[in-house]
Amino acid sequence: MSQIQCQSTPLISDGEARAVGGVDVRQVLSSLSTARLAPYGAMFKPASDDAHLGSYLWAQALGASVHPFVGLVEVVLRNAIHRSLSLQSSGRGQETFPWYDRARTGGLALRGKSLERVEMLLSEGQPPVRKQPQPSPDAVVAALSFGFWPNLLEGLSNRWAPRTFTDVFAHHPHSRPQHWSHESNRRELVLRLKRLQQLRNRVCHFEPIWKPHWVTPGGAPVKHWSHTVAALRAFHADMYDLLAWCSPDAAASYRASFAWNWFNRLCTTHAVRAFMTKHATSAHLMPMTSQDVLLPAA
Repeated sequence: MSQIQCQSTPLISDGEARAVGGVDVRQVLSSLSTARLAPYGAMFKPASDDAHLGSYLWAQALGASVHPFVGLVEVVLRNAIHRSLSLQSSGRGQETFPWYDRARTGGLALRGKSLERVEMLLSEGQPPVRKQPQPSPDAVVAALSFGFWPNLLEGLSNRWAPRTFTDVFAHHPHSRPQHWSHESNRRELVLRLKRLQQLRNRVCHFEPIWKPHWVTPGGAPVKHWSHTVAALRAFHADMYDLLAWCSPDAAASYRASFAWNWFNRLCTTHAVRAFMTKHATSAHLMPMTSQDVLLPAA
């Protein structure tokens, strides 16, 4: 992943920065709770309360920087799946069709929680009866959570899977029905989607996305936080590939966006140090560059 070059220009004036001071950092740490902050102490080994809060604020900013990306992937992915299954269910006649409705001719036979979630949207009352009028296919798709889609792809039979995966991931290096006819090939991609779902859940529930047991391959332990930063960049690159396989144009748009620049400025060892060495209440206002150093695992 290429580095983004950023000018080293303060984002606010010195006077404005001083106005943020006067915060009792210990009170802030206390309000966040010892249990929540303990992993930061163990990994980043802060030398002061300021540095401890700085590590937390860095992780908070990093999580926020990823939010636009996961939102973009979610919308692009679900729309691509919706279009493919609509075309297949309608006999290639309609790009938006209730493929999820087992009562419709050509509908997909959903099972388990996937079926339950769809029926909750299509029905009301107790005992449940079908809503009249039925919600539009676009409204149903928009109301389904991100977790619905990896589970849906995972459960597709060989009647649906090869064509759906080929349509949705048209720009995957091996994307053709023959490749996606093998369950092992589909499983690898679904696992990547589930990792993206976990990232989304962590971001939306304000959980740290840097923890080694989650971000490193196989949950391998690390001896220095700089290796977690490197693992996060590699993980982001893997998730970016998903978007590019689905829509190269959407991926190019993301690369040109503020969110891409934001993530690449924050996911560096330089940024971590800036947050931990500047005053914790104003570290997010300090200039950052893409300068990065991978420290030895000592």
